[in-house]
Amino acid sequence: MSMNPGSGKKKAVVRRLDMVLESDLESADLSESLLNAFCMQAGCNEQQCNEVGLAVRESVINAVLHGNKSDPKKKVFLRAELRHGDLCVTVRDEGPGFDPRSLPDPTKPENLLRESGRGILMIRALTDRLVIRRSSSRGMEFRMVKCLPKQMDEHKTGLRVESRKVDGVTILDMEGRIVLGEPTAALRDEFEKLIDRGDKKILMNLEGVSYIDSSGLGALVSGFMTVKNRQGQMKLLSLTSKVRELLQITKLLTVFEVFDDESTALDSFS
Repeated sequence: MSMNPGSGKKKAVVRRLDMVLESDLESADLSESLLNAFCMQAGCNEQQCNEVGLAVRESVINAVLHGNKSDPKKKVFLRAELRHGDLCVTVRDEGPGFDPRSLPDPTKPENLLRESGRGILMIRALTDRLVIRRSSSRGMEFRMVKCLPKQMDEHKTGLRVESRKVDGVTILDMEGRIVLGEPTAALRDEFEKLIDRGDKKILMNLEGVSYIDSSGLGALVSGFMTVKNRQGQMKLLSLTSKVRELLQITKLLTVFEVFDDESTALDSFS
């Protein structure tokens, strides 16, 4: 990994970050963390850091799982360059490649309840430009461009979940990020505990959730279907603007019942 200053000319690359990543899911955490730090050094605010970090995370997960098939002999190559107010990020795998046009549309009704398949859709939504192409050397290459105004802010990480019960409804108050790894594993475990003890009315309070990646959306869909199959109900409360936007883009707003007020949400349970 290297981070190099620009040559001093006004129009030269200000900073560059190069990484060679292993084909494991820890690389998604590492790349997101380093890109967040890179963006913050460039003067980005929290939302910009979140969007870039999530887009890079999704592209690295795609490279590891679908490109390299988690083959430990293969690597993922990441380069980030800041130039002219734009952040250009390239993620390349060493897999056999694919035709982006052949991917199923995750917004079609028959695909809405699938747990996976939303990564590229989210990357397009989080960046200003995305080009997916077969690399001239080997594998597939994702090239993302994000316009970044200069503004600094604090970035929050992690996920905290607290459970409480009101009028027979279990409310999960969450704060942080719902992303691949410990957060989604913890959320799935929480769903299992609720189902095992017979809780069938669940309200997910997302007021403190800064963003959700595709694995997080998959965990919510999985929880929703598990609860529904047990003749229960799972609803969402107090979405942040970014989370609402992601649910709208993926058309999951047509699946979940969403409320802005806790009292109204509680009254809606039959």
